Amino acid sequence: MAFICIRRYDTYVPAHIALGKLLHAGINAHLQDEHTVTIDPLLNLAVGGIKLFVLNEEVEIAEKILNENPESENIA
Repeated sequence: MAFICIRRYDTYVPAHIALGKLLHAGINAHLQDEHTVTIDPLLNLAVGGIKLFVLNEEVEIAEKILNENPESENIA
């Protein structure tokens, strides 16, 4: 079971929206570096943002789900 990073986010809100979509669809997904970026946003560039990981076998379906309504992830 290998996880692959499919998205990177600057803030936790769009990251959690994407994660919620995937979890709701039954996709095995998780966020990495969420706490680091949330606590100290200046470290965002150093750690590469909040990363969304999914299982290698589920990358295609996860991309399809996230691309269905991408504007809902761009909350400003």
